[in-house]
Parts: sequence; structure tokens; C-alpha cells
Amino acid sequence: MDLLDSFRGCLLGGAVGDALGMPTEGYTAEEIGLLFGPVRDMQPAPEGHFHTGLEAGQFTDDTEETLLLAESLIEASGFSAERFAEKLIEWGTAWTLDERLNRGVGFTTRSAVESLIAGKPWQESGLAIPTCGSAMRAAPIGLLFHCDIDLVGRYADLQSLPTHTASAARAGSVAVATAVALSMQGFPRMMVLRRAAEKARLIDWDFSEKLLSIESLLDIDPGEALRTIGTSPLASETVPAAFYCFLLSDPEEALITAASSGGDTDSIASIAGLLFGAGCGSGWIPDRWLSPLEQKARIETKARGLLDLNRSLCG
Repeated sequence: MDLLDSFRGCLLGGAVGDALGMPTEGYTAEEIGLLFGPVRDMQPAPEGHFHTGLEAGQFTDDTEETLLLAESLIEASGFSAERFAEKLIEWGTAWTLDERLNRGVGFTTRSAVESLIAGKPWQESGLAIPTCGSAMRAAPIGLLFHCDIDLVGRYADLQSLPTHTASAARAGSVAVATAVALSMQGFPRMMVLRRAAEKARLIDWDFSEKLLSIESLLDIDPGEALRTIGTSPLASETVPAAFYCFLLSDPEEALITAASSGGDTDSIASIAGLLFGAGCGSGWIPDRWLSPLEQKARIETKARGLLDLNRSLCG
């Protein structure tokens, strides 16, 4: 597979998953079934939803933060926590002035970014809340440094700290970035899961065990499996739920399952899309999802920029 297509597929896969799950975020699986049915197509956020105003194909803060991290890597010619914190400040300042620009940013990230804007250093701005905000954006670390898994783990952990310092949040970030790197290298999905859990175990044993537990759920009904895993914004639920969808089936059906699962649907579908894209490229993404997706040129530019930097770093 063409290396550029892995970079493109990862970022585009994450963005389409995010946009697909955007209108259903926060509903239960039962409510989604009644209001939407299986979520097979891009749809706008319903009236009264906290994403009201976002149109079909628009993504949330998940993809925005992923692109901010990618941009910081490109601008710093590698990982710089300082440059990433600056990008968060620029972004946060914009949605402080216009609330519509925050795209549903969660409490932990919002609070941390507000602390950064107020002048607190990135080493002190993060909150010890174990949600998935740093895991959902970690993929560019796995893309850029995929030739060095130890470096992936170290930088994925560091990029979590400006917003999320809880061990489960940090472990989730390491698991996602590691899985992206391993998927790019062509490892089988089950091995991707096990090695990602192994890396996460260095930070949070309980998170690692929860991630590995999804192996035992692959032969039961997906709805029951996802209820067992949980689909809340906790990293210990969202990340295993995304890995479960990644292991479950082909990419298109997996993202439909994720977007229909209830809870933090945009993050679950986005992480699953990032993992599929890293391993499969972009060819699996249906045109009915890709055509309405916003900011495709920006996404493509970041994919190319990360690849160019990767070539200079990894040789």
C-alpha cells in the first residue's frame, strides 16, 4: 500500500467517523435506533442537540484537535509540547470569542485550554479526569513516528498532559497512537490490539486489562458487547469500544456500528476510522461519506506534511 495513502486514509477515516457519529453523540443506542435507524449516511445534528448547527459531513472537536496536533508536529519538525500548547491556545481563543467554533469540546479539554489561555504552563494545565480527549487526537503521533514504537508511546503520553493527566487518559492516548503505527506496518488486527494494550499497561494496568477484555466479546451480539464495554466519554470505555469495532468487521460496517452504538459515538467512530485508515488506506471510505466531508483539502495537506516530515525523520 502507498505510504501517502496510509497517512491520508488515517486522517480521512478519523474525520468521516467523527462526522458520521456527530449527530448521534449523547443518545443511547435505543434512542439512535428510534430517531435515526442504523447510521449509514452523513446527517446534520438534530434540532435541540448540542451540535445543532453542524451540517452533514461536518466534524467535531475530535478531528479539530487531531489536525491541531498534526499541524504542531509539522510546524515544529517533530513533537513539541510547547508548540502544541500554543495551537490549543490559538484554537481556544477563537472559540472563546465565538462559542460556535468549539465543536463540542469536552469539560476537561475546555478547562485545560482556558488555563493555558490564562497563562498556566502546559505542565500544570491538565486535569486528572480519565476521559478520552487526548486519545481521540493521538493518531498523528503514530503516523509520524511509526518507525519507532517506543517513541510513539513516549510522545503520545506527552501530548496528553496539557489537557489530560489521568493515567487512563494517558494510556488511551498511547494505545491509539501505538495501534495506528502498528496498523501502518501491516500487523494483524489482533496483534495490534495486544501490542497496544502492552504499551498502555506501562501507564495504567486496569486500562490495559479492559482493552484486552474485548477479545472475549467478539462472538456475541455487537449491541450486547458494546453495552458490556461501555460507550461513555471515559477513556476506559471509548477506546476499547473503538478497538472492538476495529476488530469486529469491515471498515464501513464497523463505523456504522460505532455511530449507532450510543454514548460518545463520534469519538468511537473516529478512533475506529483512524485505525482502519492507517492499515487500509483511503479506498474503503464510501463516496457518500467522503463527498460531503468538510475541510478535505486541509486534511490532505496535513497528511502530506506529516509524510514529508516522516521521510526526513525515519529515512
